[in-house]
Amino acid sequence: MDTPDAGARADPQGAGGEFELIARLTRGLESRPDVVLGVGDDAALLDLGAPDLLVATCDAQVAGRHFMPGLSSPGEIGHKALAVNLSDVAAMGGEPLWALVSLLLPPGVDATLLDDVYTGMRALARRFGVALVGGNVASTDGPLAIDLTLLGRARRGAALLRSGGRPGDPLLVTGELGAAAAGVLAFVTAPGLHGIPPDLLERAHRAMAAPEPRVAEGRALAASGAVTAMLDISDGFAADLAHLCERSGVGAMVDAARVPVSPVATAVAAADGRDPLGLALTGGEDYELLFSVAPDRVDVALAAVQTAGGSAMVVGELTPPELGLRLREPDGSVRPLIPGGWDHLRKWP
Repeated sequence: MDTPDAGARADPQGAGGEFELIARLTRGLESRPDVVLGVGDDAALLDLGAPDLLVATCDAQVAGRHFMPGLSSPGEIGHKALAVNLSDVAAMGGEPLWALVSLLLPPGVDATLLDDVYTGMRALARRFGVALVGGNVASTDGPLAIDLTLLGRARRGAALLRSGGRPGDPLLVTGELGAAAAGVLAFVTAPGLHGIPPDLLERAHRAMAAPEPRVAEGRALAASGAVTAMLDISDGFAADLAHLCERSGVGAMVDAARVPVSPVATAVAAADGRDPLGLALTGGEDYELLFSVAPDRVDVALAAVQTAGGSAMVVGELTPPELGLRLREPDGSVRPLIPGGWDHLRKWP
């Protein structure tokens, strides 16, 4: 999920949605023997002949789309630019190591602002042992953009993919969902909502502006050997669950009563007269980990996350593919789970 802007957005003619365009552009790409995993997961896996595989990912943050300069401090902008990439490496169970940063600078950008952006980025890099090793600077007539490439490593044979889930595997998620979407609602799409406790409003802003990547949890889950498939929640729980199911060739049943809705989402949704479950299922940018585990390894996975300082809970299970994505309501009724969420090439809902 990205923050909407008031201006025009990229909409390539005939592209369809974001993932249709990715499929179109990457169809028939030539590969190499050392490419273990290319397009289609949270990061690429490359074999350099070492005991570990190289993990590679990149993500861009564009002013007015991914962050709002008037709402996010420069330090938070730098933090988020690195955090979203850290989350991709976390989803592979990898260890982040090196980052390259490309800046696209509009006319008249303040160098002091960039200093502060890098202060936020360096602080997060220091926490996770990441070295900023290079990049590029270019001018643009468009808004400020930060395009970051992150490299890391994953133990050979232990990297976690989206494609290993099987029917009957329990489905789990770390942390809580909906706080980032609540931040967008409270500060961008419906500012001025009343009755939200100040501490929850601050948490909503933090979730939106400076998310916390689950790197330790991802590495612990990879080491546990319990996980069959995993990805991070960036587009939204329902949308990303659809990605996992597509790659694994399965369906899923989610128990609405077990979805860990953030108290932040509950408070903000109540102030706006909407269902907080909707924010949790389709809001996006939670950067939590969504994963399946072998049926007899749930306790192992939960203990691994807890040891890493996090929390997780079972929210459903994977099913045969012909059953599709479904949501079980608290009253026991079942309805289709629409994989709604963020798409870079579609209009903000």
